Amino acid sequence: MDIEELVLSHGEASAAIAPSRGALITRLTVAGRALLYLDRATLTDVTKNVRGGVPLLFPFAGRLDGNRLLPAGTELGQHGFARNRAWSVTEMRPDFLRLTLHDDEGTRAVYPHTFQLEHSFTVLPRGLLVELQMWNLGSTPMPVSPGWHPYFSCASAAKPLVRAEGDVVDAARFTPEAEFDFGVMAPVQGRARFHIPELGVLALGFSPEMRWLQCWGLPGRDFVCLEPFLGPNNTINTPARLSIPPGQAHTLWMRMELL
Repeated sequence: MDIEELVLSHGEASAAIAPSRGALITRLTVAGRALLYLDRATLTDVTKNVRGGVPLLFPFAGRLDGNRLLPAGTELGQHGFARNRAWSVTEMRPDFLRLTLHDDEGTRAVYPHTFQLEHSFTVLPRGLLVELQMWNLGSTPMPVSPGWHPYFSCASAAKPLVRAEGDVVDAARFTPEAEFDFGVMAPVQGRARFHIPELGVLALGFSPEMRWLQCWGLPGRDFVCLEPFLGPNNTINTPARLSIPPGQAHTLWMRMELL
């Protein structure tokens, strides 16, 4: 199946986004270097979750205990539903794109809230700024614990050579021989730098209230996932979640740059 990808550019940087595949960032290049991994076969097979790019995770990132969304009394699988919905284009310029998603009958069955999401992308001279604005259009507080799931390009054999500045992450756990999946508290200032072989120095920034950095990789796959989350698994079921009051909005952001 052909998937439409909208291309943005600014100077030496360009990005591509697929609105129908959950507002997924499918490509980000800077000076000819590809920052992201993408298994394109999973992009075109709409029966599968896409493996690669940058999926948006909403209303929560990670897993729920027993798949139970306690504030709603429903069941919902890993990472929520936004990455599996088709988004609408509301604004586009050469270096900017805004996509919108509203609640519908399917989302309300598992997440009983009236909402509007705006996912915006701005190409920077050396990367991309991503923003998520979450509007609560209902009459009750809306619980959220979102995140992003970037798959950064890294040859499988080179994973042990990844370095994180300031001991943010113990990169010695990035092993090519087995799956790794662990999280750490994010830097309080919302900034981290990683040295990735053949890519260079990756600067990852995010809203300081996003307090968790999940790290994931699979053996034999050429990626390292460095994922800013509001909090670890099950956060939406705890007081650490965000609760957006009726009639109000909340914005989170992430910035990816190659230095």
